[in-house]
Amino acid sequence: MSLTLPAGATLSHATPGVTLLTLAHERFSARLSLLGGQLLDYTRHGEPPLLYLSPRAVLQPGQATRGGIPLCWPWFGAHPDDEAAPAHGVARQQSWTLQAVTRDDSGFRLRLAGPRHGALEASLELRLDDAVEVALTTRNIGPAPAPLSAALHTYLAVGEIDGVTLDGLAGAPYDDKLLGQAAHFAPEPLRFDREIDRIAYHDGALTLHDPAWQRSITISADGSASSVVWNPWSAKSARLADLPDDGYRHFVCVETANAGQDARLLAPGASHTLSTRLSVRPAT
Repeated sequence: MSLTLPAGATLSHATPGVTLLTLAHERFSARLSLLGGQLLDYTRHGEPPLLYLSPRAVLQPGQATRGGIPLCWPWFGAHPDDEAAPAHGVARQQSWTLQAVTRDDSGFRLRLAGPRHGALEASLELRLDDAVEVALTTRNIGPAPAPLSAALHTYLAVGEIDGVTLDGLAGAPYDDKLLGQAAHFAPEPLRFDREIDRIAYHDGALTLHDPAWQRSITISADGSASSVVWNPWSAKSARLADLPDDGYRHFVCVETANAGQDARLLAPGASHTLSTRLSVRPAT
């Protein structure tokens, strides 16, 4: 049975094998790729974009798309046992099935069915209104416990990386993926002046302050005790074919996650939901 879409929601083919859902509302616009179940962009009218999408991003089956909110599932980073398995799991490179799109005065709700890997199956719900809410649910349909790690790999757009700070991690422990060691964040807000790749273990919301665009973005989480903070900086940006050399200056990844020591073990029949809420307010 075909899916009935509400006013403002349209499906189109971006490239062979890639279907996009475009959402047009009185207060915002957004696009989601069914390849990877990936929210590509969200922009409130009259404001800068919330999410960064690389102008060199590839929309093609078998490749990850640089920007928006890629879904890392059912493992984060390298597979723990299989070197040939794709980094960050299979969800980013598989098609998701759009099951429902509804609209009300505030915005849209979306529901998608995702891939199955082993005994794990994924589903996704999004609420797009004045904020963005993304909830990734994993269910173990097998007879034995199954390991799970994941991340909502959010690329937050910033006007200019100079002056950007991240609040909420003061004194928190983290694993430094670049140095291969554990440490603690300093008491002051985190600033960005070099490549960073850290799994932070913390409670509570994080706030990204962007003075160039005179706004703050609050990242709230549920089902998570970790966040990944990543920016490739200049040298790595130059090596990434799907990112402009100066692309690092226009985003910071703050990813709600179950990564590192926050990986989970799902009992048979159990489910786990990892969710994030992104809200924007003017700088005060």
